[in-house]
Amino acid sequence: MRYGRTTGDETMSTVRRSVVHLLAVVVLLLAIPVGAARADKIFLKDGRSFEGQVVREVNGLVWFKVGKISEPILFRPSEIDRIDRTAAPEPEPDARAEQDRPKRDSARHSGAPRAAIITLGEGGDKDMVGLYMTADSLRKTIPLLEKENVDVVVLRINSGGGALLEIQKLSDVIQNELKPRFRTVGWIESAISAAAMSAHCLEEIYFTPQGNYGACTGWSGQLVAVKGRELEEVLYMMEKISARGHHDPAIMHAMQHSRYPLSCTIEADGTVTWYQDETSGDILVNPKGRILTFDAPEALKYGFSQGTAATYEELGHLMGYEELDWVGEFGPTDIYPVCDAEKYMRQFRNQVHEDEQRVREYIFKFRSAVETAQGTPREDRGKFVNLARRALNQIIRAVDNNPNFPLFELNMRPDLFPEWVEQQKQLLRDLMK
Repeated sequence: MRYGRTTGDETMSTVRRSVVHLLAVVVLLLAIPVGAARADKIFLKDGRSFEGQVVREVNGLVWFKVGKISEPILFRPSEIDRIDRTAAPEPEPDARAEQDRPKRDSARHSGAPRAAIITLGEGGDKDMVGLYMTADSLRKTIPLLEKENVDVVVLRINSGGGALLEIQKLSDVIQNELKPRFRTVGWIESAISAAAMSAHCLEEIYFTPQGNYGACTGWSGQLVAVKGRELEEVLYMMEKISARGHHDPAIMHAMQHSRYPLSCTIEADGTVTWYQDETSGDILVNPKGRILTFDAPEALKYGFSQGTAATYEELGHLMGYEELDWVGEFGPTDIYPVCDAEKYMRQFRNQVHEDEQRVREYIFKFRSAVETAQGTPREDRGKFVNLARRALNQIIRAVDNNPNFPLFELNMRPDLFPEWVEQQKQLLRDLMK
């Protein structure tokens, strides 16, 4: 399936009831830590202040829960004057496991934070989720980022969508492997359908001036829209991914299906409350019958984007840094420094593009050589078996670079590919007996 291109007991005495109630109150009071009734207070540079609770902190970013508002508000370092705390926030899971992380060069703490840009997709014919934008390739950038002592990872996304199967995998790598190690943000050039769904676990999303995000409709077969149970499963998946990014699920619902309208109310302090209908909010964002897509001005207006940046320098300032050490070097046509992880990602896409053009040739050569060997006397089969082995090794190398190739080129689940390879190797061995 593709997304885009193409979630009171009456008998109890009064005295006994009173004693039970009193004991319950005592137990409850003993269970409340000292100071829990007090609230944190955050003071902003624009003069505003909020009372509530610091629920998370990462690299200067503060998620602050105010009153009964369900979703924490994200404040950037550039917005915060000071925080009066009642208690230190719970450490992030990655902080509790700090001793298990690879050790980095302590010299980096003496200068500006180090930032790197990685592209996911590059538009044109190298943008499909599942082929050119994959969880496996993104995971392989992590050791390269750690080797260069990177603190901040910018995912610059330019993809028109692709395969449903890759969305959860990409989201898992971003959520469970990138975010615990780095401050990870999205910089949206174009994120349509599966690309937007993969990026939706990011709390921090910025746009380029021409950026667009949404249109997360699903298609299968001959462009048949996903519906029924299949649609409900995808909606549920995206509700869970929305929670990872602290996005109201109503936004993604409106991007996924035309049956979901969307309205909102924007408070004086910038807080946005979303409604899955056309009338509850002060602003109609998306009427029923239309699929939602944000452009850069809309994303900023509704608080979905934290800002619009045309250059990497502008992006750094929007993220709240006076200075960033951008890792990498410029090539003749580059508009941002190219780090080792980005070099790998470009090489990966180039290799996929070459393999995509030739893998069918490899498969044809393999099958032709096997058929010829099967019709040839045993003493003359060797050269044809060798041709088949060479073609099989070319197929294996293509899959090593992109584990999703079996699905797209062999109509086979990727997890079944190793078994298929062993079967073909045994076939070739049997031909030589």
